[in-house]
Amino acid sequence: MDTLGVIGEFYALCESAETVDHVAGALFEAARSVGFPHASYLCGDSPEASDTRIFLTNYPAEWRRRYNDGGYSSIDPIISRAHRTLEPFIWGDPIVRAGMSPKQLRMMEEAKAFHVGHGYAVPVHSSIHVRAACFFASEHNDIPPLSCKASRRISVIAHEHVCRLARLSDGRGVAPQLSDRERTCLNLYGRGLGDAEIGAALDIRLPTVRRHFDRAKLRLGVASRPEALVRALVSGQIDAAPDR
Repeated sequence: MDTLGVIGEFYALCESAETVDHVAGALFEAARSVGFPHASYLCGDSPEASDTRIFLTNYPAEWRRRYNDGGYSSIDPIISRAHRTLEPFIWGDPIVRAGMSPKQLRMMEEAKAFHVGHGYAVPVHSSIHVRAACFFASEHNDIPPLSCKASRRISVIAHEHVCRLARLSDGRGVAPQLSDRERTCLNLYGRGLGDAEIGAALDIRLPTVRRHFDRAKLRLGVASRPEALVRALVSGQIDAAPDR
């Protein structure tokens, strides 16, 4: 799977998008490309809540009707967990399911009939401080790690561009400039290199590699390396295209 190619193409489509709907179409296509037939972007507490700012989805219409008719937004365990945690998670993880009530478990079993019973949720924490999450649905629970990795980056790119187009930004959308070495470390990280490999490539010690990542995260105002990578991509400080 050419995840960097998918991410690069998705970023280019978002950059040229004129409306939130254009970002939605690009999101759904990128999700399919990394193995998820259905995806949603939610900004707010639930798809039906009055304070929801944006809800984008290509989930099956039959499931959406069942979801609405059953009042599932009030018990949805995936949305509620996405709002409580900083880390992405697979829905079928035993730890995740252990926290579900019998009613929530029945809802998740019902979703399987509509091919959205499994998937990967990505709480979005970016330079634009608006609470959001992306949900990538599948009919299978054996989700490849590369699909999860790509989905995390896709989610932050989608959130940044939706906020820009919908004017939800709090004015902090301009990313501070990284140093040359910080950009290089993030670029190599985006191409799949580990810390030791990055150190060898740059002829620097392992603690120095980690210090560059820590400084990049601090400079960009994010909590993790994947978010720093996407923020650097979104701000044009590193190239999304894979090496030729």
